[in-house]
Amino acid sequence: MIPLGGLPRLCLQKRLDLLSREQVPRERRFIMRLYVSPTSPYARLACVMCLEARLKGLEIVILDPWQNPPELLEHNPAGRVPALVMGGDQPRTITESLLIADFAVRRAGEAERLWFRNDAEQQLGGVCFGIIDAAAAIMAGRMVTSGSVNETAFDSSPVARRRQAAIGRSLDRLERLLSDGSKTLIEKPGIAAFLPVIVVEYLQMRFGSTFDSADRWHLADLVSVLRDRPALARTRPLFTKFVPFDHAGTE
Repeated sequence: MIPLGGLPRLCLQKRLDLLSREQVPRERRFIMRLYVSPTSPYARLACVMCLEARLKGLEIVILDPWQNPPELLEHNPAGRVPALVMGGDQPRTITESLLIADFAVRRAGEAERLWFRNDAEQQLGGVCFGIIDAAAAIMAGRMVTSGSVNETAFDSSPVARRRQAAIGRSLDRLERLLSDGSKTLIEKPGIAAFLPVIVVEYLQMRFGSTFDSADRWHLADLVSVLRDRPALARTRPLFTKFVPFDHAGTE
């Protein structure tokens, strides 16, 4: 074995670099790690915004929060996704979809392009979150009643019917809002354009065609134009593996 002092300077530096990497645990080497689930619309929004912002060093970890994985609980005691963990000697965690989205666009200097541009877009975003919250409440009710989000016994309860009615009314409101501004959203897509896509595809996954309507053609048009955008297409509900694209995300 050649002593370090006998190695040429270049080889010595490479050896020291290797030793340095070996001494740093993997958990401290990553730059950013985003924990998501294959179905959560909240996690999908955070994921889409991080990808659209092209956050450098982003690693996407797909897991099932219902199983309380220790890795998730370590970073987010609430046991929920999304959770964005920034590596280092003292890792920091940002939770909740809007906070992560805000961090992503500001860190990347993309707020002007990707964030809400005016009051009208914020109003649209609020309607979308109302729909997501109502749908998530029904899923929680299913879990409490039957132990599975796929069992629909809870859906006939007064609480669930109230949530379903709220979803229908909110979708109609969303259609009216889009009738005045869908062209701009399609031409300059940002968070206000991505949210309706996330809403529609989540509802279709959980409720099939229950909330579909031929009268909401502005909403349908927006979804059809944007749904194949890489950040949306590669995070479609039930995705089990994220495939990086154009330097967005890592293996």
